[in-house]
Amino acid sequence: MGYWTKYLELLEEKPFVTRMATGLIIGLFGDMLSQAMAGSKVVEMDIKRMVIFSCWGGFGFTPIAYKWYNLIEATIPVTAPGRALWKMAMDQVLFPPAITALTFMTLTVVEGLFSGFEVSLAKGLRGSGVAMKSISELLQDGADKVKETLKPTLITNYKVWPLVQVLNFAVVPVKLQVLFVNIVAVWWNFVLSMTQHS
Repeated sequence: MGYWTKYLELLEEKPFVTRMATGLIIGLFGDMLSQAMAGSKVVEMDIKRMVIFSCWGGFGFTPIAYKWYNLIEATIPVTAPGRALWKMAMDQVLFPPAITALTFMTLTVVEGLFSGFEVSLAKGLRGSGVAMKSISELLQDGADKVKETLKPTLITNYKVWPLVQVLNFAVVPVKLQVLFVNIVAVWWNFVLSMTQHS
């Protein structure tokens, strides 16, 4: 049995867990790509950052996207003319502002909570010397990050995702839509990670 066949079986048997594992792996690749493009060698890469970003991909974004695509599927009637366009419009008007803001807020707060140590293959686990901020300070940092990065990130989003989503909604079966988005999101995760860590 091939890997693709096994993956499709797992989507049927354990749809939520399979999608979350896929999102985790794709989040990891997106952040690794971001760090590599920023000049980090593999042994110098920030493992803590990779873990946080990939966990957001697997346990944050993917479950939300899974529920979101099911909601879109249930909301736009199958008989609606131009259904893929309506689904894309619903998706692009509502989802990117909310999920992008939530992504930057979550990553900023979680990274702040774990700011007291660093992990890399070259240096191992060690203290960072950074004092941990209070939750209220981290939430303010998250709000500042959203305020600073949301608009330019959405502008980039709208240059790419509407076309991707029309294709997704017109051609890709519902059970594979999150996977399709996750694959395109390897590049998008690179953009988000570069934005988060700039």
